[in-house]
Order: sequence, then C-alpha cells, then structure tokens
Amino acid sequence: MPEYIINKEAYLKIILHACKYPSSTVNGVLLAQEEVGNDDSNKIIIADAIPLFHHWNTLTPMLEVGLQQIEIYAERNKLNIIGYYHANERVDDNKLPPFGQKIASKILENFNINAISLLVQNSKLSPENPEIAIMPYIFKENQWRPDTKAFSSNFALDNNDLPKLVSSSICKKHFEYLYDFDEHLENIELDWLNNIKVVELAFEQNSKTK
Repeated sequence: MPEYIINKEAYLKIILHACKYPSSTVNGVLLAQEEVGNDDSNKIIIADAIPLFHHWNTLTPMLEVGLQQIEIYAERNKLNIIGYYHANERVDDNKLPPFGQKIASKILENFNINAISLLVQNSKLSPENPEIAIMPYIFKENQWRPDTKAFSSNFALDNNDLPKLVSSSICKKHFEYLYDFDEHLENIELDWLNNIKVVELAFEQNSKTK
C-alpha cells in the first residue's frame, strides 16, 4: 500500500468545506502528486481538495460535469484524481454512506487504482482541543473500510500543526471565502477550483503567528 501525505491546502479545504455547511452533507475530490522513493515504494502527496457539493450528493449528471472539469484542471496542473472526501451532516455520523462509497468506487474504477476516501470526523473539530479530523477509508476485500490505524502507519499530515492552524481558520470564519461547485453553478464567477483566497488567508495567519 502506498504512503499518503496530506498537505496543507487539501486538509484546510476539506475541513472548511464541512464547517461552511455544518447542517449539510458535503463532498469533494482529492488531487495528488505521485512520487517514487529510492526503495521503489510509492509515496502519494495529496496536494489539493476540490469542493463539489452541499446540495446534491448522488450520482447525478452534475457530478459527471464536475468530475470532467476537475479532470481538466488536474491535467493542466500536472495532478491526478486520487480520491473522494465526505462529511456527514450529523456530528455523530462517522460512517461513509452508500452513495459516498459509490462515488469513491467510480473514482477508483475510472481514475486511480490507489484511490482513497477521507471522511471528516465532525466531533474532532473542537477549537479547544483540535485533533486530526479525518478518517481514511481504503478499498479492501471488495468494500470501503475505515483504516483506524492510518495515522500511525501509512497516512500523515505534512505538518503536525495543521489541526491547530485549521481550527484558528474556522474561528476566523475563513470558510466564508471557500466555494464549491454548487455555488459556482449559481454564480459562475466564484472560483471553486482554486479557492486561492482561503489558502492565502490561512497561510498569512500562519506566518504571523510564528
């Protein structure tokens, strides 16, 4: 199994997307860079997350349109589609639902054999004691299974301070500057693919606290 490294931009956008719509199910797509180490083992850098929906969360024609646009964006930026992320509307719901598994399987079949899913753990987003708030799911024995030991084995954040950084971004309501494909369909001027403003705000905040 490859080693997965989740970078700042990807983690930030996943969590802020969930926080922007706390009473809705949200989802999106993960983009990655793939590197090969000296020992020929794969290292996959999850470099970005593209927010898709907070209204529609099924295998609809709009999902196909969104995936096509993300694929074009990924190719232009020398990235590849590597997976799916999901946040449930209920705080205590920590399972990847069937329709989320179907979208993840579509990505696995059509884009990348190393595809993964990341499920947001809403209960771990406490400002007082922020933790790593995602649970990786891997496709094993013909079904998507949670990897409860992921962050002690083959998953890691590229910065251990990320949970604190993102918690601070939540408190400052940076999620107001993050847009998904749903919002883009209502206003085509909204930049749902890059979401540069959110990243700039978080990084500026980070540099000032050093």
